[in-house]
Amino acid sequence: MTDGPAGRYPALHAPSQGYVFIITYGRSGSTLTQSLLNAIPGYCIRGENGNLTALLARAADRVQHHPMFAQRRADAALPPEKRRPYLRPLLGQPFDPWAGAEAVDPQAFRLALMDAFVAQVLRPDPGCRVCGFKEIRFHEDPEFFPVHMAVLRDSFPQARFLFQTRGHDAVARSGWWADQPRDQVLADLARADALFRGFAAAHPDRSRIIAYEGLAHGPDYLRHIFDFLGEPFDPDAVAALLARQLGH
Repeated sequence: MTDGPAGRYPALHAPSQGYVFIITYGRSGSTLTQSLLNAIPGYCIRGENGNLTALLARAADRVQHHPMFAQRRADAALPPEKRRPYLRPLLGQPFDPWAGAEAVDPQAFRLALMDAFVAQVLRPDPGCRVCGFKEIRFHEDPEFFPVHMAVLRDSFPQARFLFQTRGHDAVARSGWWADQPRDQVLADLARADALFRGFAAAHPDRSRIIAYEGLAHGPDYLRHIFDFLGEPFDPDAVAALLARQLGH
């Protein structure tokens, strides 16, 4: 094993050209986008995973920011006389209620979690050069959304994000959404779109918005996505895939 990141986190760094994540809500047509990306040679874009990365991001954020971790890390680097009074008799002692917390490296912990996620959940195919997944649940916790996105951005090499939207009326009439109060559905979708557009505006080099309605205009609509990904654009192949209706 080498000392660099690729040696310490081999699964995370196995896709040679990084990651693409499709972030959306249910009934947006994102399975079609997933299929379009998987038709690109060397792409391995997995489907939904129950928002597992949100759970991993919460664990990473806890180690980074919980005061019992953060204060011990900070004070462990100080001379004993400059430490917080309550920590002076505790740090490094087996009777510390949080014994060992000062030694936990938040970055190493975060990257190890994501390395395990890639190895055991995404499981890229042999020859995969770009990996990722699509997920429809990021917006369900609006307050945590920025943290979740930051963890993905900072953990996955060459991380890029495709935010897929669809007209809210069409979504509200589709699938399980139709069984929920319409006003609540429309509010949830509006909040999701605002989250997506906010991140995309703050990270234009890493993000693009895909409107489902644009796909109806034919393959040329997707040319900017292929350009963003640095992939050659074959309009005939894209048109053939768009012709397959997925029931959305």
